[in-house]
Amino acid sequence: MDIGMGLKKAIVLVVAVLFTSEFALADNGKKLIYMGVDSPEISTLPDKISEMEKTPFDGWVFNVTSDSARGRERRQDFTWEGWSMRAFSRDELRKCAADLKATKFKRFTDNFIRVNTAPADVDWFDSFDTIVNNARIAGWVAKEGGLKGVLFDTEDYGKPLFDYHHQRDAKTKSFEEYAVQVRKRGAEIGRAMQADYPDITILMSIGHWANYKYGYPEGYNPVNPGPNGWGMWTNDPKKLEFFSYGLLSAFVDGMVEAAGPQVKLVDGSEFTYMHLREREFIKARHIFKENVKPFIKDPERYYAKFTQGFGIWIDPYWSRDLDNKLEDIGADPTATFIGWSKTDFSQNYWQPDEIQMSLTNALKYTDKYVWLYSERTWFWGEDRNLPEPYMQAIRKARVAAGLDAAGQSGAETGLDK
Repeated sequence: MDIGMGLKKAIVLVVAVLFTSEFALADNGKKLIYMGVDSPEISTLPDKISEMEKTPFDGWVFNVTSDSARGRERRQDFTWEGWSMRAFSRDELRKCAADLKATKFKRFTDNFIRVNTAPADVDWFDSFDTIVNNARIAGWVAKEGGLKGVLFDTEDYGKPLFDYHHQRDAKTKSFEEYAVQVRKRGAEIGRAMQADYPDITILMSIGHWANYKYGYPEGYNPVNPGPNGWGMWTNDPKKLEFFSYGLLSAFVDGMVEAAGPQVKLVDGSEFTYMHLREREFIKARHIFKENVKPFIKDPERYYAKFTQGFGIWIDPYWSRDLDNKLEDIGADPTATFIGWSKTDFSQNYWQPDEIQMSLTNALKYTDKYVWLYSERTWFWGEDRNLPEPYMQAIRKARVAAGLDAAGQSGAETGLDK
């Protein structure tokens, strides 16, 4: 064997190990953030942040409650009621912004406030003055509070906001007319969010992927039965008229049109919630980069503004037995659920090694952000109910993906053991 050639191969092998194994250098620009049921009231955040930052995340998504009588009565009212005729004022959110600003974030570098498209009781052709006002306040709170931006949850929790055939004037206005109007509204919302925060990051939970993924059995759709149906994983733009998120593509187009030079848009890819294997995330990248192009008005500008993130759901199907109405128990960390167990992991969708694999792959293929979502899992405080093997799995995924250096103790990383 040629000694020089052998030495070169050895050096290449060592470099490869350093950059692909669990011994990768820390802080590679990727971020693991969290959105879950255990988000505290922002007013208590300055006193709780040191404990929260022991969790294995780089940032948190906070629900927002206004400083008003209505806010005290209905927690998270700004997060859940902003897409309505209810106009919030800066005075109602001033204390929230001040509490965020007063919080001494150290480990959490990438924090967001959550804004939903709920209750969605306004038609696209109605006045959008209150919704645009609330969107501007959201950007202002994020800026004043020193956060990265807004997690804009476009899931339709209320009325089917993006379904053309459920719109008020669908019988008198065409899909194309609604699409033009929705694109206009998307631009208005985008401009509002960046008005006071020109370099804001807006992480959208759902984007064009929804319209690519869903389909009806071949040769059928419920609006126009016959030969005009579409299967899943198809990208014919004609299908947008018939799908529950069909108008969302026009809305995203509007957001892109309005995005200033410093605005960062992220497709959060909520539909990767249960992705596990590397090939699934490779496919998700291809969907984002190629498959959804027919839905996009201006692909060149879209890809200049949008990056891709991934969402992973740690406790899916926690309420498998709907006949028992377990979902009505509410967010109780002490409750027992048929689809999630703290002791019998066989009941859970993920085993610890699986959530580790999922997060490792997600962090490998994301442009920057992976957001972990929970509905019944507490990560911190006296109500913490996440079993330790799952916490360790998340830490191992961080190391394997290069977010933390191998061999560091919990104290060295700032993470709770």
